[in-house]
Amino acid sequence: MDDTLRFIFSLSISFAVIIGIVRFRRIDSAYYPFIYNTIIALVVEILNRILTEGGYPRAFILVLNIFSYIDFFLFLWLFHNWGLFNRKKSTFISIACVFFVIWLLNNLLVSHFEAHHTLYFFILYSFALIFFSVNTFNKEVVHERSSIFRNAKFWICLGVIIFYSFFILVSSTGLSLFTHSNLSVEFRRGLQAISVFSNLLVNILYAAAVIWIPRKKNFTSLF
Repeated sequence: MDDTLRFIFSLSISFAVIIGIVRFRRIDSAYYPFIYNTIIALVVEILNRILTEGGYPRAFILVLNIFSYIDFFLFLWLFHNWGLFNRKKSTFISIACVFFVIWLLNNLLVSHFEAHHTLYFFILYSFALIFFSVNTFNKEVVHERSSIFRNAKFWICLGVIIFYSFFILVSSTGLSLFTHSNLSVEFRRGLQAISVFSNLLVNILYAAAVIWIPRKKNFTSLF
């Protein structure tokens, strides 16, 4: 696939960013981590284009490796706000710290921050986000009384499941176990092309999610 077309598709996350910025002051603050994530993701996509075209691919690897933990942390914060961990801050902090240590060790011992992508961490945190999303998705389907299609959590979880499932497949092909196997170059390119279209679909789902994020709850004093 042409790199320019790939870049244009990646900019589709800007729809969620624009809608999120416009609605930011009126939406439930529990969803703020998601808005932050879309903004940072857009910045990363732009940096990818600038650094790659400028001949600094190692610099972008560093950016992506740093973003991998930020991405995980913001989604973890979002699920914590939704009550997935029974709103226990200690559980949230413990998970964040464990994954930070794994991310740091992966970068120090394997990827060396800018030499290689942190593929093992990519796969691990993708599985974690899918697990969190499936649990939240099931709760929303069971307990939601109004239309599920007007539920921002539904669209976000669906997007996470789709995106990170393909992300695991693409990242797995980069592991040494598979790079020395009989996986053809055409297969990997085809998988990456599919992931581009899945990314476009997910960005549309995220934009729909931002539209349906509930407004802030107004608390009126009794006195």
